[in-house]
Amino acid sequence: MNPVSALKCRSYEEDIVEGAIRKAVGLLGGMERFVRPGERVLLKPNMLAAKAPDKAVTTHPEVVRAVVRLVRDAGGIPSIGDSGAIGSFRKIAEVTGIADVASEEGAALLELSEAEEVEGSGTFRHFEISREALHADAVINLPKAKTHGQMLLTLAVKNLFGCIPGRRKVQWHLNAGVDIGAFAAMLVELHGLIKPRLSVVDAVVSMDGNGPGSGRPRETGFIMAGEDAFAVDYMLCRFLGVEPFMLPTLKAAREKGLFPEAPEIGLLGDFHAPEDAGIRDFKLPPGTHLEWTIPETARRLLKDALTTRPRVDEVKCRLCMLCAQMCPAKAMKGLDAGIKINYRRCIRCFCCQEICPYGAIDIAQGWLLKYLS
Repeated sequence: MNPVSALKCRSYEEDIVEGAIRKAVGLLGGMERFVRPGERVLLKPNMLAAKAPDKAVTTHPEVVRAVVRLVRDAGGIPSIGDSGAIGSFRKIAEVTGIADVASEEGAALLELSEAEEVEGSGTFRHFEISREALHADAVINLPKAKTHGQMLLTLAVKNLFGCIPGRRKVQWHLNAGVDIGAFAAMLVELHGLIKPRLSVVDAVVSMDGNGPGSGRPRETGFIMAGEDAFAVDYMLCRFLGVEPFMLPTLKAAREKGLFPEAPEIGLLGDFHAPEDAGIRDFKLPPGTHLEWTIPETARRLLKDALTTRPRVDEVKCRLCMLCAQMCPAKAMKGLDAGIKINYRRCIRCFCCQEICPYGAIDIAQGWLLKYLS
C-alpha cells in the first residue's frame, strides 16, 4: 500500500510546523507529486465551530498555513474551504485563526455552501456534494485527530463529511438512523467521490474523551501524511492505541473490499513503529469501544440498554436551543426545567453534542453497556 509518513512536532510555532509538514510530504515524493502547476487546489481543514485553536476542536491555522505554502511552491492555486456545523462560516474562520491565514497567505476562503447532485456507484445512489469540492482540480484533506461520540474517531475519511453543504449533513444522519454501519458506508462512498490526493493530519495536539467539540486537548506530538486516507486512518489508530477496525469507516472499507484485513503500510519519518509515539491511555468516548462490537440487530432491539446516548448537563446548559434546532430526529425540546430528550426518537447521531457551544452535552452509557464495561 502507499506509505504513511509521521514526523515529531511538539509545538505550533510557524517554523516548526512548516518544517515537519515539508518533511512529511517530502518523504512521500514532495507536493509536486500531488499538485501540478496551475491547478486549483481546495484545502479541506476541520472547521467544526468557532473555537480558539487551543481548544483542539479545529485544524490548527499553522497547519493550514504550511500546506498553503507547499501548494503554492508546487505551482498550485490554493483555497481553503469547509461547511461548519455551528454559527456563521465567517465567524468560525475568524475565531479559529484560519481567516487570518487565508488573508496573510493570499488564499481564497470558501464556504462550501453550493450543492451539486452526484450519482453514487455503491449503496447510496445520490449525493449532494459541495460544488467547490467537486470542481477543484485537487482536494487536500487536513483533518484534526480527535474523538467522536458516534464514529469513535474523526480522522481523514470522516473529515470529508464537511464537503456536504450545510443542513444536508443533518439529513444524512437522519437517513442512517441508529445504523452506524450505514453511516460509515456513506462516508466511505463519499470519500470515493471526492478522491482527496493527500491527507495531512494535525495530531500535534489531539482531542480525547468527549469529542468532537467538548473533549480534552491532549498533546500527541506528531504530523502525519499519506496519499491513501484509509491507510492514514489505520496508522493514526495504531499511534493512538486504538484497534483500527473498531473505527467504523475502516470496517466499512474492509467490507467493501477497499482495504485489506492485514494491510502492509510503510511507515516513514521519525517513528520506527506506532508504539514509538509513546501515546498512553488515549480516552475514547464512554462505551464506544464496546458498542461497535455489539451486532446491529441487538442494538436495535435493546436500543436504550446497549447504546450510548446524549445527556444534558443542566449546570452547563444555557438553553441556547441549538441542539434542538439541529437535531435530525427532532428528539429534543426546551422546557422551563431544561432540555428534554425523547430517547425513543433519538438516533444517537450526537449532532447535539457536536454543536453545543458550552460543552453541556456528554455521553451516557445504557445500563447493559455499562454493566458489560
